[in-house]
Amino acid sequence: MIYRFFFILIVFLSFQGLSAQDIDVKLLNEIITDLIGDQDNIDIPIYESISHACNSDYISCKKGKIIGLNFQFSNLNGHVPKNITKLKNLEWIDLDYNYLSGPLPNGFSALSEIKELRFNGNFITGPLPLDLTEVNKKVVIDLSENVIDIGESKIKRRCNIINQVNLEGCRSPDSIYISKNLSLRKKDKDTEIEIDTSAIEVNELPETQDSTLNQDDKKEFKMVESMPRFPGCEGQGLEEKEVDECAKLKMLQFIYKTLKYPALARERGIEGMAVVQFTILRDGSIGSVVLNRDPGGRTGNSAQWVVNRMNYICDKWKPGIQRGRPVKVLYTLPIKYMLQKRK
Repeated sequence: MIYRFFFILIVFLSFQGLSAQDIDVKLLNEIITDLIGDQDNIDIPIYESISHACNSDYISCKKGKIIGLNFQFSNLNGHVPKNITKLKNLEWIDLDYNYLSGPLPNGFSALSEIKELRFNGNFITGPLPLDLTEVNKKVVIDLSENVIDIGESKIKRRCNIINQVNLEGCRSPDSIYISKNLSLRKKDKDTEIEIDTSAIEVNELPETQDSTLNQDDKKEFKMVESMPRFPGCEGQGLEEKEVDECAKLKMLQFIYKTLKYPALARERGIEGMAVVQFTILRDGSIGSVVLNRDPGGRTGNSAQWVVNRMNYICDKWKPGIQRGRPVKVLYTLPIKYMLQKRK
């Protein structure tokens, strides 16, 4: 109890002499630290003042007050903290398409100006805070594509929770979308995403020097005897070439359905080619995902996000095979982002 008293006293004293704006900036930095989590994120700064925050891509302000958090596709690996609900002037929170985990905090019903709560495409779990049902019915609450199981709760009728990831579906901790809730979205009329299949490269990775490995496992091959394949085409009686074409088509369908054009890139008219490289491990799972080319506007982050999402479908990739043994393979994937020209 004594420790708790002194902790509260220190927090109280730390806010003495600060303006309302200074308090908001201090609070904002604490919120961002929790959102980022343990992974380094050099793109998101520590804000020194309200003007510094309001002039960034991540924060929207009106008359010196923070009214919006714009963290879509920001590689956030932490959790949504309770003190996010203390920014009382917020009109929207956009945390879509990150890697946030854990439950949502209580307190969103206290945000009297809020219009949008967007948490789509993370790994947020239940139970959901009951006060979400008290949020104004005009407020958009998007919790789709997370890992929430809320049964028949009345919160289910209040929020958008389609396409929840089912951690019990195939293998844990990997997962599959619950098919009964699957709902395809219409493609945006003003955006287009293309994948140049002729530019896709596949190369085997050299193994670390381990005396227990077969000599073939230590070699770096230009090509492997059997290339890795996206799941969904095995065991259908197809010829080898037909299986390869089928797997490529399945991968493209997954990407086109799952990938989103970042709002920041759309607003700024940013187009271009993002190139990601990822490792297909011996067990068929996706290893490290590296961004080699980034047009900006968080398009590179969105390309990384969709590849990482491949680890959360039902079946793993069929790994590359060399001399009858599965091997690590480096896969290069170019994704072109284009905006439709308005007439």
